[in-house]
Amino acid sequence: MTGEADYQHTLLKIRSHMNAFTKTEVKAASYILDHPENVIYCSVTELAEKVNIGETTVLRFCRKLGFSGFQDFKLSLAQDLVNPSRQLHDDVSMDDDVHTLSQKLIAAQGHNLQESVDLLSSAHVEAAIDTLITAKKVMFFGVGASGLTAQDAAHRFSRIGKECEVQQDSHFQAMAAAGLTKGDVAVGLSISGSTKDTVRHLELAREAGARIICLTSNAKSPITKVADIELLMTARENPLQGGSLSGKIAQLAIIDILAVGVAMRIGDVALRSRNQTAKAVSDRMY
Repeated sequence: MTGEADYQHTLLKIRSHMNAFTKTEVKAASYILDHPENVIYCSVTELAEKVNIGETTVLRFCRKLGFSGFQDFKLSLAQDLVNPSRQLHDDVSMDDDVHTLSQKLIAAQGHNLQESVDLLSSAHVEAAIDTLITAKKVMFFGVGASGLTAQDAAHRFSRIGKECEVQQDSHFQAMAAAGLTKGDVAVGLSISGSTKDTVRHLELAREAGARIICLTSNAKSPITKVADIELLMTARENPLQGGSLSGKIAQLAIIDILAVGVAMRIGDVALRSRNQTAKAVSDRMY
């Protein structure tokens, strides 16, 4: 049986694993996401007939999510529906005025952050903090919008005394990854989890002996296969929101959790580094 702590956020878990499912499993996932209230009253045979798939596919789908069987899955889903996550926002439309647009976007970002907290594994966060504390050097990898987050992350950790590096050019990233050694840590950021450059650079870092941490919204995506520790967050956008800040804000929130966690554990070292860096730039201000 699945542990009590796993009986929550079942629909969120399904969405985060969509890339890991086969085509027939995706059919099951899509039906469950659209009709969760009906599924909890179905037998495995009834669900298979509704979706037009085999019973073995349903059972395989449940086991892939970490459940022992369909009854175990239904119990988790039922408990999830007792107090479902409240939908705090509607999709942005072309007819929205500025006030409505502002309300929807801010609510969407808050909702996205809460879902990221729900999805994030405390055990994985603890492991990432432990790994970052002992790292000789931390190298951040990302391209596009995730590349900007990588720069923010390197700055954040540098302020608390960690030796960090970030490169924006893909060739320089590859060379830096290959130059890492045992005791170093590579952190890869990719919302899709399928960014070829980032995945390849993490592979190079792993081959060089570095430990790998990844931040992504897709469980079982290519980036998670190369990572020692995966940190999941959510990032969903409609066609009018491509390139929105939702995914970046979720990434930054997790970076902040890691940085504060590290700073709290190393104590005076972080405080001394913060004071030194603040003093170094104090004469740049009026």
